[in-house]
Amino acid sequence: MKRILSSRAARLLAALLMTAVVVPPPSLRAQTRLDDDLEGAKARLMELERDFELVVEEYNLVHEDLTSIQVRIGLMDKEVDEIRHRMSRKRTSAVALARELYKAGPSVAIEAVLAAQDLGELEAGLQYLQTSRTQQSQVFERLAADQSLLDDKLVLLERAEADALAKERRLGALREEIEGKVAEQRDEIAELNAAIERIERQRAERLAAAAAAATTAPVDIGEIARRANPSARVAVEAALSQLGKPYQWGAAGPDSYDCSGLTMWAWAHAGVSLPHNSGAQYAATPRVARSDWQPGDLLFFGSPIHHVGMYIGDGQMVEAPYTGSQVRIVSASRTDYVGAGRPGV
Repeated sequence: MKRILSSRAARLLAALLMTAVVVPPPSLRAQTRLDDDLEGAKARLMELERDFELVVEEYNLVHEDLTSIQVRIGLMDKEVDEIRHRMSRKRTSAVALARELYKAGPSVAIEAVLAAQDLGELEAGLQYLQTSRTQQSQVFERLAADQSLLDDKLVLLERAEADALAKERRLGALREEIEGKVAEQRDEIAELNAAIERIERQRAERLAAAAAAATTAPVDIGEIARRANPSARVAVEAALSQLGKPYQWGAAGPDSYDCSGLTMWAWAHAGVSLPHNSGAQYAATPRVARSDWQPGDLLFFGSPIHHVGMYIGDGQMVEAPYTGSQVRIVSASRTDYVGAGRPGV
């Protein structure tokens, strides 16, 4: 005879069965906690990186602007010197002409006209008078034109020098802000990196497959060479040759780098000039779809853009990440990915 469960007993049995299904075993719960801790540490590290690199990339952009202004000031200084030298020569000519006319005096020319014996001599005397006046007029007209040009150049030079001074002051303020952030974030970044290493080590002990995904795989330069064009290969090999060198804000090699400094330095070895700013590098390169990534492509991150790495193949990129770290190879997959660009196209 079948035993019929009461409704209360049936509900209790169902609850027990559901509990048995949804409650993970202790090992899985521990793995989940490790995953959560790891993602939390990485998210905080990315938050600090964004806060820091936004200021660093502004510093790099202002520094590039200042360099451009200083080059322009140098060219204008040269132009001003040339104009002044030309005016000096013309003044010398004007003085010589004035002396010559003074010595001759107007009476000499008039007497030459009055003493003319025929029409030819009369025309010669009149031509002498006209030529003297024309020469004198031309000399002073040219001097006046040069003076006007000089005045315009001096106005532009004064504005450029004021702009340069403003940029220098902005750089000073940014430098202080960056150094403040370095001092403020150094300990936390070190703790986060240590936590990430510890968690990944624990994960490796629990799950070998996860460890393989979390650590850097060896890079096959030969494989990169087969897939990259010659210029990109040079850039990739240059970037990889800097692995282990320290991150330093505002640096572009050869001893240390920030993110855009590394990509600029590496592509310069392939004969391609890039600005020292991740946002400016994004603007200077044509867009590439994620499905078309090739070794050497630049991958941009953040809104506004504040980080860049170089794709090297197999879902990995080389980057100069943040203060306290070194040039390294990491996964190219980030939640704040913005787009990719291909230099030299």
